[in-house]
Amino acid sequence: MSDKITNTQDRPEEKPLTEQELQFCNLYVNGGLEYAGRPKKCFVEVFGEDTVKNPYASANYLMNKPHVLAHIKALLFSERFEMETMAVKLQVTETLKAIMDETATSDYTDRFGVPLSPAPLRAVSVNAAKALMDIFPIRHKEENRLRIEGSDGNVIFNVIVPQNPVKDGEAET
Repeated sequence: MSDKITNTQDRPEEKPLTEQELQFCNLYVNGGLEYAGRPKKCFVEVFGEDTVKNPYASANYLMNKPHVLAHIKALLFSERFEMETMAVKLQVTETLKAIMDETATSDYTDRFGVPLSPAPLRAVSVNAAKALMDIFPIRHKEENRLRIEGSDGNVIFNVIVPQNPVKDGEAET
């Protein structure tokens, strides 16, 4: 009976990260607007611009190392990252609700006081509602879908103005 001794070469994803690789991973995942998801920018920040001829290729090479990729995935699926994602999702939701509410009922005028057509505002409201549906899809037991179709994402509204019925004794105009 032989006991196999495993080392980090047998499992490259368990290879320890260098300090710079660790900094790169943390910056790539938690770097905010400036660095998050931008491998070249993270690479230049951590390793310096003068270290290699092609920082883009070096960043991609680093990201494809199994132990670096495994650490990035671990950071992405951490509780902290999921909490931040939920916070952003809530913020986007509240913004979309406010846009939908305001543009569904508000009336605006141009700089000369002439009332503007509400149709473009209503289209904004519909688009905000569609974006909310993408974030929080509503599923029913039987799939009933309201489809608003238009070309290039535009929505066309056909407005039918109701006619007042002619009452007995009144003349038609």
